[in-house]
Amino acid sequence: MQKSFLWNGLLNDTEEHCAVNYLDKGIMVRSEVEGWAEGKPVYLDYTIKLDVHWNVLEFEVIFHISDIEHIHHFKRNALGGWIDGKDNEYPEFDECQYIDISLTPFTNTLPINGLNLALGQSHEFNLVYVDVMRNTIRKDHQRYTRIGTNSYRFENDSTNFTADIDVDTDGLVTHYPKMFDMIQPK
Repeated sequence: MQKSFLWNGLLNDTEEHCAVNYLDKGIMVRSEVEGWAEGKPVYLDYTIKLDVHWNVLEFEVIFHISDIEHIHHFKRNALGGWIDGKDNEYPEFDECQYIDISLTPFTNTLPINGLNLALGQSHEFNLVYVDVMRNTIRKDHQRYTRIGTNSYRFENDSTNFTADIDVDTDGLVTHYPKMFDMIQPK
């Protein structure tokens, strides 16, 4: 089964079209983001391969910032460690189950659905952060707290950033204050 979603970027003038394919043995995601960010034209195309528990097995991000292309491909090797497209190992990412890609609200869905938090429950974890505008990939520390039936508090310890985000019944962001809004059918 495939579901499609659209988001408007509020901080940046972007639009995203995301297709989520629910398969027997996992989930495949493909999405495109285009528009303007930080005064520059931007195009982002990403794919994410997940297991049935929303853990990331493989991802690829291809993006153009002012006509300069960048490509990053990471996957789990046979031992569960992270390697890039050239088989370079990244042991600093080994404990990371999730990723966070800037310019998209979709990657908030990964820990929301993967952790399946009860109301009032909180969880801290490390993940792989892809900063599209700076072309960097690093380990980051985040916390999610379920504050309502369809609401989560997102906290990023490294930047002291906090946001209360709303999600739909599929765990996809519907409203991320000052950042993203899902485009709802009329």
